[in-house]
Amino acid sequence: MGKLNEGILGGFSGIVGPVVGARWRNVNVIRSRPPHKRRRSSEDQKKQMAKMALMSPFVRPLRDLLNNTYYQANIQSSGFNKALSYNMRNAISGEYPAFTINYALVQLGAGDLLNVGQPQISSDTIGKLTFSWRDNSNEGSARATDRFFAAVYCEEQNKWVTVKNGSPRNAGSYLLDVTAFSGRAVQTYIGFLSADARFVTTSLYTGPLTIL
Repeated sequence: MGKLNEGILGGFSGIVGPVVGARWRNVNVIRSRPPHKRRRSSEDQKKQMAKMALMSPFVRPLRDLLNNTYYQANIQSSGFNKALSYNMRNAISGEYPAFTINYALVQLGAGDLLNVGQPQISSDTIGKLTFSWRDNSNEGSARATDRFFAAVYCEEQNKWVTVKNGSPRNAGSYLLDVTAFSGRAVQTYIGFLSADARFVTTSLYTGPLTIL
């Protein structure tokens, strides 16, 4: 707060808005307020920013999918934001600054719907990826009409292929066209949404595979 030393027409000392009043060699002077010095980021802040820089571009292409497969987890936050937060906390390995994504711990869906049993993947045809599973319809919350979703990531190309409304649970399999990843290694994830999209499984990591 500035202080008037000689009434309203006199000099002042202290800070008033963008200026500073002071007395220098018996003369009242006014100078610009020095810029606010930003504190250097703490080590924890640097680590958090590095994790954000790693995970955000990884999951950003999945925004539409994640807003369906995570939306129930927290009604105060978008599914995408919830997925980003979860994977930053749980799916990053290594020590700063050499962080890496731990693909096996990535979670692309979160919910209480019962997932399928014995999920498997194979590539027996050029550019094709087959997901298969044991049909467990009518076990617990599982229903034959639950719809399959999947995400396939190619690190070499830094690209995803996804499906949001695939086969019903009782179909037991789904054939996905991944021609763009032919001859390359991929990471794979599956899950299921109820027919009315109100309930979702926690996603399963179905492992790495090289596409024919």
